[in-house]
Amino acid sequence: MSISAPPAYDRPYRAERAAFLWLLEREVVRFLKIWRFTIAGQSLSALLFLIVFGFALSGRITGIGGIPYDRFILPGLVVQAVIMVGYINGTTSLFEARHDRYLHDVLASPLRWWEINLALVLGGVVREILTAAGILVIAVPLTGIGVQRPLVTSVAALALLISAAQVGVLAGAYSTSLDHVYSIEALVVLPLGFLSGIFYSTSRLPEAWNVLSHLNPILYYVEALRSGLLGHGSLPALAALAAAVGGAALLSGWSLLVFRSGAQLKP
Repeated sequence: MSISAPPAYDRPYRAERAAFLWLLEREVVRFLKIWRFTIAGQSLSALLFLIVFGFALSGRITGIGGIPYDRFILPGLVVQAVIMVGYINGTTSLFEARHDRYLHDVLASPLRWWEINLALVLGGVVREILTAAGILVIAVPLTGIGVQRPLVTSVAALALLISAAQVGVLAGAYSTSLDHVYSIEALVVLPLGFLSGIFYSTSRLPEAWNVLSHLNPILYYVEALRSGLLGHGSLPALAALAAAVGGAALLSGWSLLVFRSGAQLKP
């Protein structure tokens, strides 16, 4: 006599996929559906800066050590694009989730607080990598830039990806309106990016401006990546790298504290 299988409602529940992977997939699919705007648009903006400034001025301006100007500005343009993408991705994802109260369902799920943070950050990192790859796949053949110090480049890139994603998540957690989101972008993120030594060497600035430039945290990400790709920069590679890694650790710790308490995540 054969034994029939128990009804579906009597069988033990088995998740088709871990909840963390579902949330991560949602974060990635969210921007991939409109990749022409979320990835291609950001990559194109950086490439336009490279073409307009790099190639138009390459015969008149040189970077540190006689480096062609297009190569000199490329690392900074990549940093600027990654930070902008990380900021936009984190704020739009988390702010909208808070505003639409979709985040309440996520917080009530079996997901741990750090898993929610990690899924949001990894979603931003994936978008940042795709954006940077879109820039480099065209810019590398045009400029002939290479990787002079692979280890420095790898650590600087990892610190940059994590920091940019966490900045977006933190801004999304603290913003209470779209005006806050756009104000931070226009008044903080963009100015700090353009004043971080992307288009010039801070070592050539007057003493007072040189000191002020060192208060800009984005400067250290630019110089760390520049040292890895070009071999040297305006700052010692180890100092810039230490500041970038420290920034990533500080932002991650702050973000994890926000998600652990959960109070700031409620609209």
